[in-house]
Amino acid sequence: MFLTVRSRRALVTASVSVLILATRSAPADPLGDLEKGYSAFAAHKYKDAEARLRALALLDSRASELKDPDIAADARMYLGSVLVAEGQKEEASAVFEKLLKDKPDYEPDRLRVPLEAIDTFIDVKTRLRSELDRLQAERVQREQADKAKAEALKQKAAQRLAMLEKLASEEVVVRQNSRWKAILPFGVGQFQNGQTDLGWVFLSGEGLLAVGSLVAAVVSVYESGQWRDAVARKDDFGAPFYHSYAVNAALGGDFLAGGFFLAAIVGAIHAEITFVPERVSVRPRAVPALSLLPFGLGARF
Repeated sequence: MFLTVRSRRALVTASVSVLILATRSAPADPLGDLEKGYSAFAAHKYKDAEARLRALALLDSRASELKDPDIAADARMYLGSVLVAEGQKEEASAVFEKLLKDKPDYEPDRLRVPLEAIDTFIDVKTRLRSELDRLQAERVQREQADKAKAEALKQKAAQRLAMLEKLASEEVVVRQNSRWKAILPFGVGQFQNGQTDLGWVFLSGEGLLAVGSLVAAVVSVYESGQWRDAVARKDDFGAPFYHSYAVNAALGGDFLAGGFFLAAIVGAIHAEITFVPERVSVRPRAVPALSLLPFGLGARF
């Protein structure tokens, strides 16, 4: 059975492709292979150029692990140019269509691509204009969505870091309150319950009453002594006055002492009624410095 010209051409192309792929024992150099393919095209060695460019254009199932979309796009442009030069405009149009669908904004290098290939490329681009506009819009939306997602992840990571730093720099302290302390005077129970303002009211009020009572007691004792001296001297004029001063001071002291005890009882009852079993507070604590080297050696941050 005789092979047709097209079959022979396909067989030769496949054979050359397999040979090129099989002889790549060294690490792949996509950019160097692209330039070799273009050089073969410029030298009108279309079979060699097509075989090299097909692998780079990711059109062959046995294609290499190429990841660079720009190199793949250039390879497709050169491959389409080779096919145009070989008179296969229909296949070239299919290659250009795949190129544009993957990279709608691609523009060929007019200094390296022949005019006939550029014309074919423009025809395909014009035919696919509406679809390419849609693909470009979807691409922009996808990039914006990816950017927004990355920004959201960045903000979330920053918030998590701030939360961890806050947790590391603060210590939660739980203090158990005592009902025995709640019955103490001078606002001790109010301060224990966290009622600071009311605690100061009881502290200042009871303090003034206690001091006033003490001062009145001292005055009463002093005036009583003066009265006894006046009686001993038989000072009938001064003795009544000293006695009156002593009695008034004693009454005032008793009144102030009663006020103190009444305020203390009211404060204790209030503290017991509003008793808080425990109080939770947060206090700062030092965060240990981070060392870049083990065992605490090296620079610290």
